[in-house]
Amino acid sequence: MSQLLTLEYCILKEKMDTTFEDHQHISSVDIFDIYVHTLSQVTNVLKEEDLKPLVFNQFKVYGDFDKTMNAVSQNVTDIHKSTQDAITAIDSNDSSALKSAYSQLKNYQKRIHELEEDMYKDDTTGLYNRKYLFNHELDDKEACKYNGILLHLSVNNFQQINKEHGHDAGDVVLKFVSKLLQKNLNEMGVHLVRYMGVQFVAVAKESVSTKAQKIFQETVDMVLSKKFKTHAGEVLTIELQLNQKVFEKGQSFQKVYESL
Repeated sequence: MSQLLTLEYCILKEKMDTTFEDHQHISSVDIFDIYVHTLSQVTNVLKEEDLKPLVFNQFKVYGDFDKTMNAVSQNVTDIHKSTQDAITAIDSNDSSALKSAYSQLKNYQKRIHELEEDMYKDDTTGLYNRKYLFNHELDDKEACKYNGILLHLSVNNFQQINKEHGHDAGDVVLKFVSKLLQKNLNEMGVHLVRYMGVQFVAVAKESVSTKAQKIFQETVDMVLSKKFKTHAGEVLTIELQLNQKVFEKGQSFQKVYESL
């Protein structure tokens, strides 16, 4: 392996310790992003966007990756064939063949949707993950697609909640807060993303930015004003911190995020 793609474990460990809470549930995507980010800072040779494909390429030796990509590739091939069958059926006015092609397309559409769910959903909260954010909310240069606002919410006392009430209580808090926000954001077509650990972000267009800000602020005010009980009857409080940053079309998302 090239020395360019390696770093000392103590450096990575320090970065992870400052990013994640003890016993926090994290995904392979979280680890990958932290690794690339740290590697970029340490080497100071390539930018993160240039390092990502190089690091990611190392994972291609694993069967599961190849299996998933082969499944996606096969679905695309099957859809292409079914589409061609449909075109042929239309040209020949064959209603039976057309119905068969339509049924196959619906089936493949469902399979692709299931694959996307696996790729883009966070297991704990059911929210979209940061991979979805970078693949769907940003352009191919990881820049903002439009003028708008970045809203960022973090659960500041998550480590304390885990320590005093258990990890199940911590997961319930993450689900509770995210559900409150996403329910109202959905109406505006804004997706809440579990960006990293206890950090949630939403990218809202300028046209709905004021309303999105209001939803975030009202949710924070409501949660901060109340005490909650665990299943064991223990009382806990949730400490939230809201940050926001206006951005313009074409701005680097990473720079906007770092300026919060």
